Amino acid sequence: MATEPALPRSIRRGPRITLTCHCGERRYLKYGESWTCEKCGRRWNTRRIPMEQYAAIRREQLRYRRIPLAVSALSLICVVVFIILGQPFAGLVLVAFAATTWSMFVRPIHSRRYRRRIANLPTWKIDPE
Repeated sequence: MATEPALPRSIRRGPRITLTCHCGERRYLKYGESWTCEKCGRRWNTRRIPMEQYAAIRREQLRYRRIPLAVSALSLICVVVFIILGQPFAGLVLVAFAATTWSMFVRPIHSRRYRRRIANLPTWKIDPE
């Protein structure tokens, strides 16, 4: 019995792949998974997608997740510092100001860039096995 090589962790935790069968059925699968359509019996394998191209999508996704995480961590650090300094109200005001600025100005720009980059990434038309 042949075993398939294990996928790298970055690939295993990547975004779901949307497969639409010729009969109209749709499934969302992880990379490396196979699916047999219940209606027509066609078998689909996501390993037909080049791993390097899929890994590029995962890297792009992680790149745009890091910025909001960094802003959140910085806000938390600011609150803790202000609490240690005995100025908890000032820390909360600073975080409220930062959150408002993020949601009104930075986040829309960040989202537009992310959508633009995702739109330029490859798509695949794979055939059933």
